Amino acid sequence: MLPEEQRVLGMKYKSPRIGSFSPEILSATCKGLVMKISVITGWQIPESSEYVTILDDQLKKKLVDDYQDLNIDEFEYALRTYGTKIKDWGKGLNLALIDDAICEYIGIRQHLSSLEEQKRSKQPELPALSSGPVDWSAEWEKIKESARNGALNQSYIITPIYDWLKRTNQLTVSGEARKQILEDCRQALAFEMSVALRASSERNPVAREKLELLTQDGDDWRQNEDLWSAVINASKQQTVKIEAQNAIINE
Repeated sequence: MLPEEQRVLGMKYKSPRIGSFSPEILSATCKGLVMKISVITGWQIPESSEYVTILDDQLKKKLVDDYQDLNIDEFEYALRTYGTKIKDWGKGLNLALIDDAICEYIGIRQHLSSLEEQKRSKQPELPALSSGPVDWSAEWEKIKESARNGALNQSYIITPIYDWLKRTNQLTVSGEARKQILEDCRQALAFEMSVALRASSERNPVAREKLELLTQDGDDWRQNEDLWSAVINASKQQTVKIEAQNAIINE
């Protein structure tokens, strides 16, 4: 496959599917998307607040009904890649324009997914996992290969790789450095949530409460399962990337 085709397939596994979003996250994400779509494509956001309210509501429904199998990384990639090619620069943002860009991406995605599935079907069946600890050495080698090829940021890293590196005493990043990575990921999540909420006209009290908890002093945010899971998973993924880069430097 061409590098761009491999990138599309990798994007499928980069972040959670839209269909898995909670109502609060979906609402905040939708508000932020309207602004991003306008910036990416040049399609103008109408001045009518009533129009924008209806657009937000209909886009939210569109995400759930038609784009639930995509993730936000794919959605934004499709707009950057295909939305800018649509000869409607300067027009009012509407669902038809969005759909034109996303549908082109979905068609390509479906074709590549079909090729991916055919390739998998030709591979020998993997042996059943043992009841003991899983050996992730093969996946670890793939991650290092991605680092060698400069494609680490396009790789989807599952968190068990970090757990395996720690269990097999292969972690080289110091404890203090890992604490800083965790803090960086906490701040990154807080910034992402803040941007989404500022772009939203809805109150989203649940999301705002989580943001307040995440940004206040102390470690109380760790008691929130959603926040802790998001931050710890991001920090594990970032640590694995650093370990991969260190590994190929020391080869």
